[in-house]
Amino acid sequence: MKIFKIAFLVLGIISLSACSTFKLKDNVAVEDGTQTSGLGTSAEFGNTEADKLKAPHDQTYHFDFDKYDVYASDIPSVNAQAGYLATHPQARIRLEGHADERGSREYNVALGWRRAKAVAAILEQQGISTDQIAMVSYGKEKPVALGHDENAYAQNRRVELVYEKT
Repeated sequence: MKIFKIAFLVLGIISLSACSTFKLKDNVAVEDGTQTSGLGTSAEFGNTEADKLKAPHDQTYHFDFDKYDVYASDIPSVNAQAGYLATHPQARIRLEGHADERGSREYNVALGWRRAKAVAAILEQQGISTDQIAMVSYGKEKPVALGHDENAYAQNRRVELVYEKT
């Protein structure tokens, strides 16, 4: 646990200290599962170094059963989104929390909210304004996988980061 805290702190310091010259290698953004269905190409947002972050791209972050801890492997992706948002203060995102079908409607809405809030907290730690972040929880109401097995459940336990047109 202590190693995770140290790694998280180091990543945060590196991200904050590199905000003015934030760069991401082209092959990193797509290796972490980035979906390319967003508002459009980065060319629509200019040609600065920050635009090479491959954002705005919608992003999905998954969670363990009955948990709302963001995976350590997702932190670099969330930080990349924060880097883009920091350099594009006009950009807005919506964090949509989801849960699998197990549990009551009320419980899953609350769990989806806590998951969205966990991703928002990382963005806010990176200096992103709360005015750029909207949150909603759909609980178990909008599954992406309709099966009744662990594979389907795992796909449905998620937060979707969606860029909104402004």
